[in-house]
Amino acid sequence: MKSPMRRLVAVTTVATMLTLTACSGEDGTTEAGDTTAVQVGNKWTGGPVTVDLWHDNKAIQPAVDAFNAAHSAEGIQIKFTETTELNTAVRNAFAAGNAPDLFVTQTADLASFISEGIAADVSRYYQSIAADYAKTVNEAVTTGGRQWAVPAASIPTFMLYNSRVFQANGVKYPTTYEEVLEAGKALKPKNVSIMNVAGEDPTPYIYMAWEAGARWYRLDGDAWTVNVDSEQTRRSAEFFDKGLADGIFSKISYAEYAAMMQQYDSGAIAARQLSTWQTKGMQANLKTSLGSWDPEPNLKWNGNPATNAAFTRVFTTTSKSDAADAAVFAAHALSSTADTINALGSPVTGLSYFPAVADPKPYIASSLPDKLLGANGKDWEPVVTQAVSEQADGWTYGPNWAGAFSQLQDLWGKAVAGQMKAVDIAPALQKWIVDDLKQQGIGVAGA
Repeated sequence: MKSPMRRLVAVTTVATMLTLTACSGEDGTTEAGDTTAVQVGNKWTGGPVTVDLWHDNKAIQPAVDAFNAAHSAEGIQIKFTETTELNTAVRNAFAAGNAPDLFVTQTADLASFISEGIAADVSRYYQSIAADYAKTVNEAVTTGGRQWAVPAASIPTFMLYNSRVFQANGVKYPTTYEEVLEAGKALKPKNVSIMNVAGEDPTPYIYMAWEAGARWYRLDGDAWTVNVDSEQTRRSAEFFDKGLADGIFSKISYAEYAAMMQQYDSGAIAARQLSTWQTKGMQANLKTSLGSWDPEPNLKWNGNPATNAAFTRVFTTTSKSDAADAAVFAAHALSSTADTINALGSPVTGLSYFPAVADPKPYIASSLPDKLLGANGKDWEPVVTQAVSEQADGWTYGPNWAGAFSQLQDLWGKAVAGQMKAVDIAPALQKWIVDDLKQQGIGVAGA
């Protein structure tokens, strides 16, 4: 069934896909009916094996080294390969039959890897490790009641403010998105942008819609409900339309990262909404503003509870791997063992990843970017702890999200460039998603 399965997986609902991927043969997927639970322990007992791991950032190497040192006597080792254009490389390698056993991705991309048959169903292992991870990340790796990856990092969101800029201009830190617009207007005459909006990155628009209560995809039985064009999404769009019209945002692309950092450093951009992994780049690249950045709780919408929405990074096992047991063991050890968590989380030598574990408190202090924050470092632990407690749930990425995100990037770029309004993005994206799902033969509720 190897070839038919691959063809059908791409044109069916996730619910049906779950049945199809339980069939196998030579491609390494699970045999039909083979749902026997596998206990993932703290020691490897499966004999000599090397797990091929791909990621696009070499700063994962210290965690790999810590894993290899801890498990060398057990016969399991990880071979890490730094891989640029990672998602494309994984797809090409999978098609060619030489995909890695394990690769790092994010839940925004996981749904597409599931629908393409690349991500392995790891449900039979997951029962034994679920308790090690936070509720939100367990939900993030679950689709159709099955688990498709092992959590690698949680991404709680908070704010960083350049305290010198706000103090010098007599402007208070905003605490709501509505207050951001007012603070931005107060700073504009001083030639200071309140925040940066990159034309290729629509994720703030997504997350703000999520925090307002939007849920773009929902799997109902055998059909997807698509609700991009909602009141909550419009609230996010109106925020950006207002800010862009008032000229309070800078528009520097991440392709010009050095220029962006210079603007943060000079005080030309006063605030940034981010997570722990982004503080590493700021600490490494800023000079004159080091010590002036102050962490504060994430922004909220007026009238809404405090919440923050962001993605989860995951270790994904490829369905053609003949070392699935070892890959899941390695992924779990990397993201749940103290030494490797600290190595992944280091803001200097690691990835500045925030741990996905159920109790991250022991690791928050070690993630402190002390040079970036200076005396404001005292606020780090309470702010990050609060961000963790307020992480939103209930968000699902549908089976055609990869294509939808590409469409969204195009629409978002036009909105940032002033070629269209942000409020017109959702109706266009809604139509594209529904039409594409139907074209693939995937059920859409109400259609």
